[in-house]
Amino acid sequence: MILTDARKLAVRAVVNDWIGRSFPEHRSLLAHNQPIYSPDDNAWTVELVTNRNGSPSCPLGRVLVSGAATIISAPDVDGVLDLLETGHREPAQPTIDRVAGEEWELCLGDGIEATAKLADGSVDLLLTDPPYGISRRYACENQIPRRLRRDGSDFIMPRGHFGDWDASVDPQAWTAVVLPKVRGWAVTFCAQAQIGEYCDILTAHGFVAVGPMVWQKTNPVPFNHQHKPINAWEALVVGKRPGTAFNGRMVHNVFLVKSPSPQQRIHPTQKPLPLIGEFVDLFSGPGDLVLDPFAGSATTVVAARERGRHVVGYEMDPMIFKLAAERLSRCYDERLRI
Repeated sequence: MILTDARKLAVRAVVNDWIGRSFPEHRSLLAHNQPIYSPDDNAWTVELVTNRNGSPSCPLGRVLVSGAATIISAPDVDGVLDLLETGHREPAQPTIDRVAGEEWELCLGDGIEATAKLADGSVDLLLTDPPYGISRRYACENQIPRRLRRDGSDFIMPRGHFGDWDASVDPQAWTAVVLPKVRGWAVTFCAQAQIGEYCDILTAHGFVAVGPMVWQKTNPVPFNHQHKPINAWEALVVGKRPGTAFNGRMVHNVFLVKSPSPQQRIHPTQKPLPLIGEFVDLFSGPGDLVLDPFAGSATTVVAARERGRHVVGYEMDPMIFKLAAERLSRCYDERLRI
């Protein structure tokens, strides 16, 4: 039977829907392969596999779909979950909690606890993107259906529950620890609804609250575009200690930069390197210390290192840390110190 684009889309869409309903908290760990026609079953088989962000995928069973795009049979949900948790774990790796190179380091652990040990006024630029619960607030499976490309290939972006890392952090709590360490600029991404709160926090800690900046995406994902305007921007709040130098001239507070493609990401909310690099240029100087206590994919580390700054980042999720460490090892020829 010929697998046309329309048939492929119909088959994979019904599998997509089944996965979303069956694995709402594990959806980002799962993917499915191209349909293959099975003459014996007179139906299409779609293999369910692990989504490993570039690592080899592992089979988890197959979904059998009729020519009318209805599911005939599917793997046992509990069995798939068991395979995700136990049967297909990656081989044990040596425990690594720090990677470093010339004037940079990325550490595994709680960035707020680690920052508390730094001397007050020792950080020239705080540049970070704390979690604020986006998967719960904006991208639940039951709010926004997962999307397939027009040719029926797999989803455009991971949706559903992103993971424990996406638990919202209290702006008052983390800034109370981190801001006393900063003697220069503080730049943090935030939810649009948090802009006023972060401006008030900066003022309370003796900063000049410069106000919000906007990252406008040239390639926003058109979720629910037929029902509402597309969300094409993310918010940042900026503050500085009085008298701190600014490296820009006639710089607007709206930055137009393409978002990383899903294939480029090792973290669902990964920021574009050119954007972060521009912030490093504007708000710090050569040899300055840059801090990112919520390092994620280590984009701040990469951007600061490329511009001759000292930089330290912390990431508390072991899997994200591992992927970020691998990214750093690919970026630089220098031998990593572990």
